[in-house]
Amino acid sequence: MSLAPSKRGGNAAEAAVHQLVDGLRYVPDSEAEHYDAEVVELLSPSSDLPFVGICLLESGVAVEIKSAMAVYGEAQRRGRFLIRQSQHEHLLDVSGVYLFAVCEPTPARDVVSMKVVPASLVDEFEFSWVGRDTRAPYAQFAWSRIFTPEEVER
Repeated sequence: MSLAPSKRGGNAAEAAVHQLVDGLRYVPDSEAEHYDAEVVELLSPSSDLPFVGICLLESGVAVEIKSAMAVYGEAQRRGRFLIRQSQHEHLLDVSGVYLFAVCEPTPARDVVSMKVVPASLVDEFEFSWVGRDTRAPYAQFAWSRIFTPEEVER
């Protein structure tokens, strides 16, 4: 069965992040369904990977990688991150973080900008969970809630 384009794009972005960020170990869904990576060596913020609200990431921290395209559609709207409620609640329970990545709107999903944000601070973005009969509750928000235009539109 073929993956949906959005899933393929997310996988490409996740692989790109793993190539760019030393100190992360890939975590398959068979090991942990609520996050994509785990810190294996102390990570500090840098100009390429700023942190929001924290000074470092210690070994063992759960990291969920979320990506959005810089723009999408004919109107060239800013891309959106999608987070799932069950995943978010798990990250809150384990004091995990999100690594948000904004990517080029190409199949390769080259990373334009990244930022680490603790799950506890994501709650301050003022979003609503959307639930449907066929889909678990989720929320979406534009990358501009996390990044400035100057960080993305270079």
